[in-house]
This record gives sequence, structure tokens and C-alpha cells, in this order.
Amino acid sequence: MQLKQWRTLGIILVVLLGVYWLTQIQEAGRSMKTSSLIDLAEDEVGRIVIIEGGQRAELVRLDTLWVMAGHETRQLINWRMNAIFASVLGARRESLISENPAKWGTYGVGSNGRQIMVYDLKGDLRGHWFVGQSSSNFRTGFVRAADQDVVYMTDRNIHPFLGTGLDFWLEPPPAPDTSATEG
Repeated sequence: MQLKQWRTLGIILVVLLGVYWLTQIQEAGRSMKTSSLIDLAEDEVGRIVIIEGGQRAELVRLDTLWVMAGHETRQLINWRMNAIFASVLGARRESLISENPAKWGTYGVGSNGRQIMVYDLKGDLRGHWFVGQSSSNFRTGFVRAADQDVVYMTDRNIHPFLGTGLDFWLEPPPAPDTSATEG
């Protein structure tokens, strides 16, 4: 190869490396390393509050048992609590999606959206998130910390795990015993 061809090849290589480097810098500004929503171990969580609209579900740890506040005599559905810890508290935020409060409604993370608040055993609030879900990709969702404008995409859709109804969290009450009244 002649010197002119080597020089052209070198210039093309430098330009390609420059474009690659600029792309990496821009991408680094738009994405982040994944991080957990709540930095607490399961045994450090003392209370979980889920709010949607006018409904509220408050799950409270009593020693090693979880109960729903106001309904302590009814048993929680076990797999729902397991899902909270595995899927919700284990979720990670990934890409930064928006910093524009005007778009919160688009992502379902506005002030009237679904919320989760997690408290530690001392009663200190450790995380308060608004949770939305994608209308096109049901495997991922969106979250926004209550004290921030930034909306992140999550690595999984946690929205369906955050119901507020009694039927969502509690086992059905036992059927009344009619054998004593039958005669």
C-alpha cells in the first residue's frame, strides 16, 4: 500500500473511533448502571404502603408475620408478599426516560398514579415511588421517586403487583359454619 492509502485508512479509523467515543459519552448521559429501587433487605422492611386513587393498602410486619392494617385477623395471600419482595423490591431502575414533569401522565407516574412507600423497622421512610406501566412493552415499567422529576424505566413491570383491594391481599374469610344450625 502506498503512503496516501495508509494515511486515508488512518484518518477513517480515527474518525470512526471519534464517532464511537462521542456516541458512548452521549449514551452514558442517558442511561445509568442499574440500581435497586429500595436498598433494604427483606428482613429490614417494617411496613409497605400502596396507594392508588382513594384506596390504600398498608402491610405491616408483626415480628415475623405480615398483616394488613385494619384486617389483622385475616391472613395475607403468601405468594403476594413473596412477589412484593422478589419482583417489586427486587426491581431495578435502568434507563432515564424523562426529566419533564409534563410527561408524568404519559408514563403513569403522576401524583394520582400508583404509589409504593417502604419503611424500615424503625419506621423511617426508605423509598417513595410512583409506579407506571408501559402501554407497548408489558415486561417493563416506569418509576419516579416522589421527591424527584426523573422518570426511569425498570427492568420489569411491577405495576400489577401493587393492588390496593382487600381481595387482592387477603385470603377469603372462612365460610360460616352452618352445621350447628342445621337440625
